[in-house]
Parts: sequence; structure tokens; C-alpha cells
Amino acid sequence: MRTFRTVWLAVVLAVCGATALSGSASAAMNDITVGDVFVCTINHGAGGYTVDQRVVQIRQRITNVLSVERFRSNPNLFVQVVAAGSSALISVGDPAGQIVVIEVTPADAMGTGVNAFTLASQWGQKLAQGLGNAMPSSHWNLNYVRP
Repeated sequence: MRTFRTVWLAVVLAVCGATALSGSASAAMNDITVGDVFVCTINHGAGGYTVDQRVVQIRQRITNVLSVERFRSNPNLFVQVVAAGSSALISVGDPAGQIVVIEVTPADAMGTGVNAFTLASQWGQKLAQGLGNAMPSSHWNLNYVRP
């Protein structure tokens, strides 16, 4: 009986350890996700924020978007990508107003083979998909304001 308990305990610990490791390996601390959609990975600070501070700020902005009552069951919502000098801004909203969610900088685009506006367009598309999943009664369109 004692051998059975020892083996059982070893199996439980192995399963729990494997589960914990696989959960932490599936997403990096600086990944941005919404509605089970991976949006981006933040690897650079910007606007005076460190990488960690920037990740917290973006996640807070997404939480704010999800809590806006007028966005619920709204068929006229958008994710908008706008050039801002060498950077680009991803904002979300409706005709009543917008919330800037992410500023995509040239540093973010470095090494991707695209500029900040193109990268922001890719991230914006994923953000629209994720918001659609997170708020299934709302409809999110993607708008581009090209330079």
C-alpha cells in the first residue's frame, strides 16, 4: 500500500509540474492577447515606459475597451490604424469616440522587414479579431488611415 501511495504521489507531482510548465511556456510575459487571440509581443519600451510598464499599460487599455458599455452589442465599432510620423497608432472606438490602445514604433518593427505602419496594420487585424471573440455581440471593422 505504501508503494502505491508513493507511485501515485509521484504521478500526481509529475502531471502537476508538466501542466505548470506548459502553461507558462505557452505565452511570454510580454505577449498581448485578447479573446484568446495573440495580438503581439512587446519587446521594446516606448514613450518613456519600460517594456514591462508598456505591457501593463496596453493590457489596461484593452481592459478599458472591454468595459465600455456602449461597445456592447454595437455593430459600428472599429479598430483604426493611423500613421503618426514614423510610428503608428492603433485605436478602437465608435463614432462617439476612440481609445488609443497601442503605439507601434520603429523599434517594434525593427527586424520584421516591415515599417511601423504595416506592423500596426497586422497587429490591428489581430486586435479586431480578438475583440470580436471577447465581445461576440459586437462587430469590429478594421480601418486604415495611410500616410
